[in-house]
Amino acid sequence: MIELPALEYHLAHGCNLSCQQCSHYSNFRLAGAMPTPSEAKAEYKAWNHRILPKRFALLGGEPLLNPRLIEHLHLARECWPHSDLMLVTNGFFFDRHPDLPQALVEIDCRLEVSQHGTQEAYLERFRKAKQTVWRWREAYPRIQIKIRQSHRGWMRQYRIEDGKPMPFDSKPNAAYKICMQKTCTQLFKQRLWKCPALAYWSQLEQRLSLGEIPEWQLFRDYKACSPKCSDAELAAFLNSKAVPQCGLCPSKRVPFHHPDPIQRSELR
Repeated sequence: MIELPALEYHLAHGCNLSCQQCSHYSNFRLAGAMPTPSEAKAEYKAWNHRILPKRFALLGGEPLLNPRLIEHLHLARECWPHSDLMLVTNGFFFDRHPDLPQALVEIDCRLEVSQHGTQEAYLERFRKAKQTVWRWREAYPRIQIKIRQSHRGWMRQYRIEDGKPMPFDSKPNAAYKICMQKTCTQLFKQRLWKCPALAYWSQLEQRLSLGEIPEWQLFRDYKACSPKCSDAELAAFLNSKAVPQCGLCPSKRVPFHHPDPIQRSELR
């Protein structure tokens, strides 16, 4: 069993918010059906006898869009019994899952609610999410909840040129050094991907018709880690640091204050 800091799994690719420069490309309304519990189980079983993530995170997109969220939570605990479980959400759809607080306590899963903006229209809705978790804290003393200030430290993941995302031209080691996703290994299509930018790139390329842009070729060439890999290949993948594809990401943290995330707006 090989240990790794974290493993992440999308319960939904889509999102109700439009946070520009999202590292998971969720602002582009990526295509893809939400996984069923049986589909997720097949993905987990392909790896849970070989790797042990310290933290296993269910996210997206927006995971609360998945109508079978509670089943997914119990399945995650069943398949990753020794990992710290975490559910990451923007908190706008708590009303869809009235059994969520009880499930979080039962399976020992931490809830992280991300704040993605400071605009008043957004904050008015986010306050309702915070009020809900405050009530849960009172009703469920053992519940674990954290409010993430995700809007702080938000940075550019790509450039915008003629209305389309374009890569940076960086030194891979320099880009890796400042990367905020260096421990965000993704489980997608039963393969392990070094980061969300690589995992969901093919969906973005199809969504925005980026196939004719040669600057993205390194992302197209990336090979994710297959469950058929040898133990040596798996160890090499998990222990790798900078890869050539890192050179398409920024090498400096460029602050970015995105527009109101509840409003779709022109890319900038």
